Amino acid sequence: MRGENRLTARWRGRVVGGAALLALVALPGAVRQAWAQDPPPQQQAAPAPPDQMVFNVDQMLVVFQIAETHAAEFEAVVGKVKEVLAKSDKPERKQQAAHWRVLKIEAAQNGLLTYFFVIDQVVKGVTYDPFKILAEGLPPEEVRALYDKVSAGLKGINMAPLGKIIDMGGAGMGGL
Repeated sequence: MRGENRLTARWRGRVVGGAALLALVALPGAVRQAWAQDPPPQQQAAPAPPDQMVFNVDQMLVVFQIAETHAAEFEAVVGKVKEVLAKSDKPERKQQAAHWRVLKIEAAQNGLLTYFFVIDQVVKGVTYDPFKILAEGLPPEEVRALYDKVSAGLKGINMAPLGKIIDMGGAGMGGL
């Protein structure tokens, strides 16, 4: 009896894959019967988090830090995004392309290259996620392969809404 209690305590709260079945067999009969009659409530899948690259501001700056060893892959992905935007029949994708520039700091710093998505007129409510855009024009397996290549070198993403202070060309205050 004492051995059963230690075994029960050992498995209590540990439901991992096939271990749950082993625990059920090792538990005393009354507990086994109670579990059989009252299964645990089914867990609902957590809702997908909101797309962090859907913006609802006028201008946006997105900064990517990419390992220098993965710069070519990142730049290839950005080039493919440009192609998908150009081929899209969606007017919002054409608008995105017209107001989206990609810049980089030329010299690596501590092995990282910094890239900027400068969006001077945000198409509000539409994703700027490169891989979601690629999924609209490329087969899923190609998008996945590109993601795998780039994600290994991705060291950081920061996003900041922009507000203009002054136009040095003389147009005064207001939009970019």
